[in-house]
Amino acid sequence: MSWLAGYLENVDQLPPFSQRSWAEFLNASANGKMESEFALLTLSDHEQRELYEAAKIIQTAFRKYKGRRLKEQQEVAAAVIQRCYRKYKQYALYKKMTQAAILIQSKFRSYYEQKKFQQSRRAAVLIQQYYRSYKEYEKLKPGHRAAAAMQQKIKGTFLTKKQDQAARKIMRFLRRCRH
Repeated sequence: MSWLAGYLENVDQLPPFSQRSWAEFLNASANGKMESEFALLTLSDHEQRELYEAAKIIQTAFRKYKGRRLKEQQEVAAAVIQRCYRKYKQYALYKKMTQAAILIQSKFRSYYEQKKFQQSRRAAVLIQQYYRSYKEYEKLKPGHRAAAAMQQKIKGTFLTKKQDQAARKIMRFLRRCRH
């Protein structure tokens, strides 16, 4: 590359650029004069090799520069994609947890209402039992069957206690089986 270095040293010694030299250059290229002179220009093998090596170095530097810009753009794009994906994952997790909370609240409300209903049903059944036994007692009160009625009432109370215990056992068993 010694001839190239020598040429570049001589470039500083070229006459200053003027309008006349520019016009001359344009006219020469329009006439085809410059092309014919370039065609006559010949380089030795050594000079061609140096010129080829210089062109390779320039091309490599340009590709690196262009590749660096592309790599920077790709890194920025990757960062944007990653940030968007992280936000999406957070949103998906938030949505899933919200749905889970809604489901839990719904199940709890349903369970609570069912318990309340069962409690009111038991209370209604007890009130009905007491009212029926009161009516029976009122029927039997005036007559001579008072003793028989009392025995039947005691017997009925005993049966209702046994029935109540059996019902509780069945309900406990059913609750265990359901859960």
